[in-house]
Amino acid sequence: MIRVLAILAISLWACTIGQARSTKDEVRLRATVQAVVPLTDFSGTLTPVDIDPLFALTVRVESVVPKVPNFSAGAVVTLGIHSPSRLFALEPTKGKTYDFVLHREGRDGKARFYWMSLL
Repeated sequence: MIRVLAILAISLWACTIGQARSTKDEVRLRATVQAVVPLTDFSGTLTPVDIDPLFALTVRVESVVPKVPNFSAGAVVTLGIHSPSRLFALEPTKGKTYDFVLHREGRDGKARFYWMSLL
């Protein structure tokens, strides 16, 4: 029983550390969905926002806070996501505007996105 409680306590501590890290550098993105296609059907510039991107989500940026290079209002960007169902829970609606949170981390002076979710 003590072993189970110790494992639970360590797991909760690790989750708390992970949450603090993920909220440390967030980007709030309001964007309108233009298209979602399998990554194999996409050609062009892609910004990965997931560890294992399988789909290309093309959006028109409405606003972004804080500012991110290439993500200015009016810009059309394509984000590499793992799956539309994981991000949207249902199929995304083309032409609908969503509020997203992009989580990023910096290494060696470079920032990269590692997770995206709906706000």
